[in-house]
Amino acid sequence: MEFPGRLRWVFLTGLLAGTFLLWTMRAEPSLPVTEEVADQPAERAVGKEGLPTFDDRRKAVLEAFALGGDDHFVKAECLFELGRIPEALVEVNKGLDPLVPGNHINRWMHGGNTGFVAWPGLDCYLRYERYLDPATKERYRTIYTGAVFYARLSTSNHKLMAAVSRYLATQIWGADAFHADPYFMEKDSYIQSMTSNSKEPGIIWGTHFAKEDPTGEKYLRSIIASTVKGGPGEYASRPYGAQNILPLLTLADCAKDPSLANQSRIAWEVCLIQLAPAWLRGHLATFAPRSYPDTESQHPWGVATIPWLYFGGITPELTRAKAAARCATDVYLLSPVILPSGTDRSRPYTYRALINGWALNHYVNGTYALFSRSAKIGGKPFQGQSYPCGVMWEDSAPDHGSHFWITNPAADEPGKMGIHTHGVRPFEQEVLGRDALLFLFKILPDNPRPYALGYVPGGWRAMINDAGSSGHIFLHYGSVLIAVTASQPFEWNPEGGILAPASPPRKGDSEFRVKSPQCAIALETASPRDFPGTNSDEQLKRFRIAIIAKSSLTLTNQGALSARYLNRLGDSLECIYDSEDRINGVPLDYKVWPLSESPWTSRKTESDPLVVTDGASERIYDFTKWTVSEKRK
Repeated sequence: MEFPGRLRWVFLTGLLAGTFLLWTMRAEPSLPVTEEVADQPAERAVGKEGLPTFDDRRKAVLEAFALGGDDHFVKAECLFELGRIPEALVEVNKGLDPLVPGNHINRWMHGGNTGFVAWPGLDCYLRYERYLDPATKERYRTIYTGAVFYARLSTSNHKLMAAVSRYLATQIWGADAFHADPYFMEKDSYIQSMTSNSKEPGIIWGTHFAKEDPTGEKYLRSIIASTVKGGPGEYASRPYGAQNILPLLTLADCAKDPSLANQSRIAWEVCLIQLAPAWLRGHLATFAPRSYPDTESQHPWGVATIPWLYFGGITPELTRAKAAARCATDVYLLSPVILPSGTDRSRPYTYRALINGWALNHYVNGTYALFSRSAKIGGKPFQGQSYPCGVMWEDSAPDHGSHFWITNPAADEPGKMGIHTHGVRPFEQEVLGRDALLFLFKILPDNPRPYALGYVPGGWRAMINDAGSSGHIFLHYGSVLIAVTASQPFEWNPEGGILAPASPPRKGDSEFRVKSPQCAIALETASPRDFPGTNSDEQLKRFRIAIIAKSSLTLTNQGALSARYLNRLGDSLECIYDSEDRINGVPLDYKVWPLSESPWTSRKTESDPLVVTDGASERIYDFTKWTVSEKRK
């Protein structure tokens, strides 16, 4: 697989007591996607919406992926949908090739990472069986009943893909059909050494999902229940998020058990609703574990191509939009009631959500969005591959970086980025308010990186650098003004580049470090239209005057470490480390943090239904009865 664009890196994950990462500058296009390989952003963004309706977007991605898509099974599905049956059958068999026991295409294939191929292959079989010739169907049967890739694996996407594949393979060929191919019996010790699974007595490894759950049905029902309560695994992760939700769509359409199919479809729809208020015409402006923050632009990739298909925005590189293509072959249609939650950005709003144990908060103002997450509800900070809080914005050149983020990095050494990218350490806490985001750091003495790192995308229209004198930076990105205020002066060289890039940095990207184990940083944002001027420089100067005159940051390290930021609008944000957060003096009660709260969504507790509205009608999800209903308000 060849990655699109400036991030032509291949991340290959072998499972040996966890997941490790191998990355290279370029991979051969003929390699199958057998690992957690990121469909990373393309070099050239389309830069236009151009496809205003769902039907337009669906047609465009079907045609583009059928022509140049990089996944054989998904490409085959697109060809089937377009009526190009002989071409589709060729792609199906190309997709089966790396699943043949003893293949030499990829040595990781049968070591536990087959789900990225095996699940789409089974989806293709079930949806388009009517077009498959007898030889291809027999090839499917031999491979899928003799395979060893169904066992419980490490990450949530692996488990879901394996469980869905095993359950549906049982549905097709019966529970007694599974017997490991002799190749795997001979190679069993080698396969065993490549995985984190231990062999269970009396059961041939890998021909089942789990000893007490051989078909994976118990796991599927539990993961569906947890998804509608706390979100899918690896929520919003660009490279891995799609594999945590798309298998639910397969199950919804292909499971013969009506209750399982119904619950799967509801869970799939809830996942879309969780993403919708954070959608910003190409950006998923929300915290995400297992993502690469320095890769983000408004050009959607990975899981972000799914909300693009349903809500519109900047068009992705369609030959790389595998997740959108998979949705485009499906019968699912989004209810019109849901549509405004992902498209209406006519006025500022706040979106709160409780997902994966994190209290997520977002402030969206037309063309930009601030977002944060708090572990104070009881979740634990994710280290390593993580997606720091910050601000995202629309850019007229959507291939520009447009994610400004701050964190105490998990990795920051040249040549030693590994699995972490920059990542997030557990020494950072944040609180978000209207047009402001406050970070507080309390970094332990033995941390080799006792500083806060800020990533500054290039592409600004105007800039004022007061970092060394007063701890301020002011930036104009066309659709947003950003003020950085630190609790102490720091060095920032706009021409300095990136010390330890986890991927090839864009021209103009830079970074700064506030070198203190106890420090605070505030980001304050504004719309350029609120600061009149004949050009970007004048607007930014007026913004700077307002910030200097009205905003302030205070760090208190006597007793409990705390920080307070007063923004230009008169709002105060307070963070007491490992204690209370306050907005305008009122404590944030994380114990009653809503599961979803926005102008379009409402769900306070797990026992409540989820209500989605477009202003005229309501769509109600009852998770006790597993029903969906609509009514006029």
